[in-house]
Amino acid sequence: MNKLFKTLSFVFIVMLIALAFAQARQATAAPKDLPYGLTLQNTRASVEQNSGHPRVYHAPQAGWAPGLPDSGSSPDYTHYWAVYKRFDVTIIYNSPSPTDQNATIADIVVSE
Repeated sequence: MNKLFKTLSFVFIVMLIALAFAQARQATAAPKDLPYGLTLQNTRASVEQNSGHPRVYHAPQAGWAPGLPDSGSSPDYTHYWAVYKRFDVTIIYNSPSPTDQNATIADIVVSE
């Protein structure tokens, strides 16, 4: 009986560890389809370029103005949070600096 209990306990603990690992892996994995064609390899400069608008609305050939965030902050001192209210998206960058154009995307939060 004691050997059976130890074996079942071991199997149960291994299953719990495997389940916890699978959930952690799923939580840290990138979503399959990020909004607006974004990838986690995009930099802040490319996000601002893609979310921009024409400089002159009647002359689209005049170029694009960068799509600056509506607001931003660095609440955890390690990431910069750029809030784009017009898209209902918050993009969290891997740099605390609001001027670092080479910062990559750490996470994307879509408001619903």
